[in-house]
Amino acid sequence: MLNTHTHLLLPLLIFSPLITSAPATLSTRVCGTIQPPSNFYQIYEEEQFTNQTSGLGPFFPSGEFSFATEQQANNVNERDLIASFKNIACPPVGRGPYNIEFNFVPDSRYTASGNTRIDVFAINGDLPSLTFPNGEVSEYPTWGSTNQQTGSLIGTFTLPTGADARRPRVFFINSVVCRPTINLRFSITNDSPAAGSVNYFSGPQAGLRIRFGC
Repeated sequence: MLNTHTHLLLPLLIFSPLITSAPATLSTRVCGTIQPPSNFYQIYEEEQFTNQTSGLGPFFPSGEFSFATEQQANNVNERDLIASFKNIACPPVGRGPYNIEFNFVPDSRYTASGNTRIDVFAINGDLPSLTFPNGEVSEYPTWGSTNQQTGSLIGTFTLPTGADARRPRVFFINSVVCRPTINLRFSITNDSPAAGSVNYFSGPQAGLRIRFGC
């Protein structure tokens, strides 16, 4: 198994949290501008897939993405999620604070099991890219290339399971300094040997978002 947590000691270069990283809290206030991610990628720890990536969505016409991450027991065969927010309206066009949130709206398609506690890391710089034989250059984050750019832990939150998943709530993850592009990595926490997985349909009305201008 690769050492997936050496990046915890790396400096946060892309943006610095405005508050100390802490477990997520709940917020009921709704205001400002809501911006969902532009796209998601899933990256794989398994040796045969470490150089591969999967784009997750969007699913038209809803514009939803699959927010999915998992790991098997004893922290092996991890599949982490990369979320990229692009063209964010930073000051003076927009105004802060810029809050990373997860708007959990109950959804019959949602699945979760085991450890559903999720660490959120900053990714330094643009996402890794790949030049294809036809000359096209495209984002192509993989396990190895993303490890090299993964920075500080900026927050942790736990998605609900069972009856608790029938209750809507907003998880506040952290506030960040605005950049036109913000890239984040989501990983089932390694502080427990338990297996865990989540799969939530994230879109304009629910799921991961940046909220600003409040």
